[in-house]
Amino acid sequence: MELSIHQAAKRLGEVFPYAWQGPLADQTYGGRTVRFVGDAALTGTVVGDAEGFTVTGEAKVTIASICARCNEPFEEPFAFSFEDRFVKAVFHKEEDETYPFEGETIDLTQAFLDELFLQLPMVSLCKSDCKGLCPVCGIDLNRFRCNCAEKTRNSAFDALKALSFEDKEV
Repeated sequence: MELSIHQAAKRLGEVFPYAWQGPLADQTYGGRTVRFVGDAALTGTVVGDAEGFTVTGEAKVTIASICARCNEPFEEPFAFSFEDRFVKAVFHKEEDETYPFEGETIDLTQAFLDELFLQLPMVSLCKSDCKGLCPVCGIDLNRFRCNCAEKTRNSAFDALKALSFEDKEV
């Protein structure tokens, strides 16, 4: 994800648009493998100053996901906005929330992945009303109906139903 800053470096303070599109390799984050389907697309602007560049934009990717409820694979479109600061390596400090660069290009890859991982949902659902799997027989309740739920209406709270609070001071 190389971004040329040659023109922006010549004319500090001016806003320059950019666009990038290309494939991304699989990534591992938090025990989860993130697989990208098709190309990622970034569009935005870059503006320079004496110490570095501010890059803003919109990112769009499609992720190969597995539903947390029904365990079915699906493609999950994902979009997010970002704004990151890149400073010349000589000005970069580890405690700053900036990315170092040298030369006339900025590599947006790490900044893109950092933003993606921060905004990625903890779990993915194939659809918001996914019914998931039957906890007894394991059948996909989005496709089929089973009678397990009617047979076993046991709940961890069933024992509380037997408690009586009449004649007791609460």
